Amino acid sequence: MNNRTQSTLASAAVAYCGLIWGVYWLPLRHLAQTGFTGSWASAAFFVASVPPALIMGYIARRELRTHGWSLLWLSVANGTVLTLYSNAYTRTTVFNVLFLFYLSPVWSVLITRFVLRERTGRGRLIAVALGLIGLATMLTDGGGWPIPRNLGDWMALSAGLLWAICTILIRRNQHIGAVANTVAFYFGGFWPALLFALATDGNQIPDLDAVRASWPMLVGVAWLGWLPSQIALFWGVSRISPVRTGILLMTELVSGVGTAAWLSGDPISLQQALGGALILGAGLGDVLTTHERPTPAPMPVTVVQD
Repeated sequence: MNNRTQSTLASAAVAYCGLIWGVYWLPLRHLAQTGFTGSWASAAFFVASVPPALIMGYIARRELRTHGWSLLWLSVANGTVLTLYSNAYTRTTVFNVLFLFYLSPVWSVLITRFVLRERTGRGRLIAVALGLIGLATMLTDGGGWPIPRNLGDWMALSAGLLWAICTILIRRNQHIGAVANTVAFYFGGFWPALLFALATDGNQIPDLDAVRASWPMLVGVAWLGWLPSQIALFWGVSRISPVRTGILLMTELVSGVGTAAWLSGDPISLQQALGGALILGAGLGDVLTTHERPTPAPMPVTVVQD
């Protein structure tokens, strides 16, 4: 597979993951209605993901042994991102979570340019600016800017900043496979989600009736939604730049805003639709105009015998 084809497929995988995660707020709201109040909804998805994670862990056991410590800190960071992101939905509006989280391309540009000292091309800067204009266009439909006004807003903004850092780390550890990364994400993210739930909603632990009512949906979403989307995300993120990752994941913003407006009864205005078009245009423009650097050959891995 040549570099251009690999970059295109990786970009498609990341965009696909964004579309899937854009509707993540729906099962979270459903769980809240069936007894998984507050932070327990996010923790429940990690618990439901344990069986497939164990199977994948066995498949990638050698790689996990070899890169255990590197994956540990990255997985905890990734799990913290999802914990903050998921719980922000219970503390502010769907629109605020999506808008504030997707300032992450800005953080990626600033980190890669001023911390890592990497050159940022003019075309990429234009694409990022176009995406931000789209965000501003959608947000200003009714006045106001995406400034944190409550705890949920701050959580969404923090999740976006931490995710920008995680994408850079994943890119730099691209010799670690997507399956191993996904397993580490499940087990590393389990602890931040559980500890956050105990700290914030320890007196509202779901009862057995809530578990029985929600278990089929939990398993379905965790196994058929989380599993393939996370594998696709880790595979794609390790093969494209952090800035492109942030732009392509804006498909989550579009699908999230669209489903929220449709299913919540709030119509999408012409201005919001224009903002969504600008965001999609930013992602497409970046993919078509910016040539990704070739992916370096994987680092040699020491095989650990069973």
